[in-house]
Amino acid sequence: MASPDHTTKLRNRTDPIERLTWHYENPAAEAVSSAAGGIPVVGITSNTVPWELVRASGAFPCVINPRNSKLPDIGSFMEEGVFEERIRAIFGAAISGDLQFLSLLLIPRTSEQEYKLYLYLREVSRQDPERRLPPVYLYDMLHTRSRESCSYGLERTLCLKERLEELTGKRVDDAALLHAIRESNSARKAIRKLVDLRRHEPRISGTEALALIGASVFVGRDEYTRLADKAAEMIGNRNPLAGRKLMIVGSSLNHRGLHRALEQQGAVVVAEDDWWGSRSAGEDIADGSGDLLKAIFEKYYLDAPSPRLFPFEFADAWFQQESMDGIDGIVFYLPPEDCVAGWDYPRRRQYLDERGIPHFLVREDATSLSEECRKRIGLFVRSIGKER
Repeated sequence: MASPDHTTKLRNRTDPIERLTWHYENPAAEAVSSAAGGIPVVGITSNTVPWELVRASGAFPCVINPRNSKLPDIGSFMEEGVFEERIRAIFGAAISGDLQFLSLLLIPRTSEQEYKLYLYLREVSRQDPERRLPPVYLYDMLHTRSRESCSYGLERTLCLKERLEELTGKRVDDAALLHAIRESNSARKAIRKLVDLRRHEPRISGTEALALIGASVFVGRDEYTRLADKAAEMIGNRNPLAGRKLMIVGSSLNHRGLHRALEQQGAVVVAEDDWWGSRSAGEDIADGSGDLLKAIFEKYYLDAPSPRLFPFEFADAWFQQESMDGIDGIVFYLPPEDCVAGWDYPRRRQYLDERGIPHFLVREDATSLSEECRKRIGLFVRSIGKER
């Protein structure tokens, strides 16, 4: 966690690229600062929690992204090799007291692992009431495409609104929702500018882009928009990058290890099929007349990437469209603990094979790739184009 002096020095710097990258590498800094200033901070574990609703309640929303999954206490409660490293790290931060600055930890039912995270934290609280755990809340919205799921999700969103009002003591009215929607839509536009600078003539590496885009979930979105717009203007003046254009699909990447490994071999990562990178913005939320809370819910129900999206034609639509749009090759990332994205791999691999699009599978943890894996990545990158 960043020291107050380091945070102050950072804020005095003017380079927007440097500042956004720092926030990406120090994801809790702004949230801790907000809590110290008396603002309730609501931690979020995934992209399917409605940011705008949290913001409209007067709280500071922040995605929780600790990267230490090796804390000794974790093994006392969680089985090794069952949970994703990201989920283990969040659990470890919660039970160690590192998340005491949170007024609430919001966990959506986006995946089975997040649901179990909620249950495990509740059980730790029951077994060891002296532990300094943050209050937890389950946002039980499902992503199956059915009338029943949609109706149930809207109902749970109304319940979340009531819980946030109770937390902050502020009524969430249409004026507050509209302000939050417009603030967030501005950030989405800034993200799309960065995404556009990656594609057909990329002017930014994937390693750099992931930090600039990912910072949007750690800072206030007014500040993010201002910094990201300036960053996009600076990057737009660069010359295009050479190298085979790759897209990463599979498990979500909340770090830059795989991007670095691919780009060290001469490739350029131009897209990710997950919510940390290319798909983080999606469509804007309608800010006209009508039911604003429903519009917010529909954004997260219909437009947010989710491993529980079903049926397959909805889950695969973005992947299929992007893989045919100037991509030279696809890298599937399925680390050892993956238990979700691997089910999509055979179907998506067949889609690529039928169209002659090269692909490569990484089965190691991208934070510590072996030399053998790095060599195979290099061979894959150099092979692209030889048979097409």
